[in-house]
Amino acid sequence: MAEYSNSQLSTFEQCPLQYKFSYVDGIKRREEGIEAYLGQRFHDAMEWLYGETAFRVPSLEEVLAYYDKDWTNRWHLEIKIAKAGRTADDYRLMGRRFIEAYYKRHHPFAEGQVLGLERYIRFRLDGAGRYRMKGIIDRLMKAPDGAFEVHDYKTGSKLPDQREIDADRQLALYQIGVEELWPEARERGVRLVWHEVAFDVEMRSVRSAESLGELKARVAALIDRIEAEREFPLKESALCGWCPYWDLCPAKKHLVKVESLPEEKWRNEPGVVIVDSYAERWRRKRALEAEEKTLEAEMEALRQAAIGYAEKEGVQILAGTDAKLRVTSREAVASPKKGTEERAALEAKLRELGVWDEVAALDPHALEEAVLAGKWGAEVAAVLEPYIRIEKRWTLTVRESEDVD
Repeated sequence: MAEYSNSQLSTFEQCPLQYKFSYVDGIKRREEGIEAYLGQRFHDAMEWLYGETAFRVPSLEEVLAYYDKDWTNRWHLEIKIAKAGRTADDYRLMGRRFIEAYYKRHHPFAEGQVLGLERYIRFRLDGAGRYRMKGIIDRLMKAPDGAFEVHDYKTGSKLPDQREIDADRQLALYQIGVEELWPEARERGVRLVWHEVAFDVEMRSVRSAESLGELKARVAALIDRIEAEREFPLKESALCGWCPYWDLCPAKKHLVKVESLPEEKWRNEPGVVIVDSYAERWRRKRALEAEEKTLEAEMEALRQAAIGYAEKEGVQILAGTDAKLRVTSREAVASPKKGTEERAALEAKLRELGVWDEVAALDPHALEEAVLAGKWGAEVAAVLEPYIRIEKRWTLTVRESEDVD
């Protein structure tokens, strides 16, 4: 039976294709973001610190020395720094500041009994074991009041608010696991604790049995979706910058390909040529469309001027230096627009009068023809009068001078 971690579930929600590469196809990549690397080194330092407290309380200098050594020993060339202008040392020093602030806040670390550090747990969401989870608890504690506490270190640059903490899935899942593995926790109570070390802020949440039951149902439904998925579509987002599968992703692999080419080959690569040609025509099309809108506005103003002049002077043809403009009008029926209450009322009235079939779904042309020709008589015309009006429709036709008689 498959087991799922919260990170697996999150990966599927963020991008099903990345989930497929990692968990279905089993394609492993050593590449990792510098933020994840910093986070793991902080976790290592905390594991060492709390492990030592069983015998003694290490000094801050010792913890920092352990962190620096761990940072250096585990460094590899596949670590990716996405933020322009930042260096690995910027992040190393940031991690040191996190440790210093955390140490000063929690020293002498007498906050209860340590039950587990980086504790791997496996548990079920249902009695039958259809839905199984796994995870690693950063630190499991038994507080002085006997309650169990699930502690998690976060090194991210965004401070969540209490609503986000109360909706967090990861630690709530761990609570389900803790209560299953250690029944005493269900009696004593479980508290969830987040250490937002970038801000030196500690946040807590307590979950009810009802909310955990609802979470089990949601996660079970998500697992059903994952196991039923066949297409695994890609899903682009701001998180793409940290994905290690660009060379396989349809949205990114051409970028990877052309970025590796020297400039003379890059410009002549077939895909690049197609994109450049298409983009050039797309820009020209946008410019023409913008020009067309401007011209239409100008022509409408001139159209109104021509109509006004023709009415005032009593003419139908206006002569220019190299063209002539014919200005004619006819009476037309203006009916309410589709989707309006007035339109619905008119259609209802036409049905009531028994003439609906003649205009079929209120065909404006059929309605216009019937009204102007007086096909329905004066009585029907009077009933329809509130819904329609007779107006002039103007037509302007430009002809080159040689085409006009």
